Amino acid sequence: MDLKGKEITPEERKIIIKLRNEGKTLREIGKIVGRTHSSIQRVINNYTSSKSIISKPRSGRPSKLTAREKRYVFKSIRLNPRISAFQIANDIAFRKEFL
Repeated sequence: MDLKGKEITPEERKIIIKLRNEGKTLREIGKIVGRTHSSIQRVINNYTSSKSIISKPRSGRPSKLTAREKRYVFKSIRLNPRISAFQIANDIAFRKEFL
């Protein structure tokens, strides 16, 4: 049961801010845009605090590999498609020790 809806696009956020500046209420804006008044309120609060319509990046599990290590993995696989994950992991561990 998924209770979350679709993310509000930057274009919708622009419209919401424009309508709010014109003096419309949250519920009126919600009917125009097709969102709930609580979603409209969240967009407006985020805009007033950050002055940006772009949504903040979501937090999540940190990556195990750095960008450099990811590039190394892709390069290793591209050069030798039959390489094992164990061998790549050993190569990365070896490189970490000496770099």
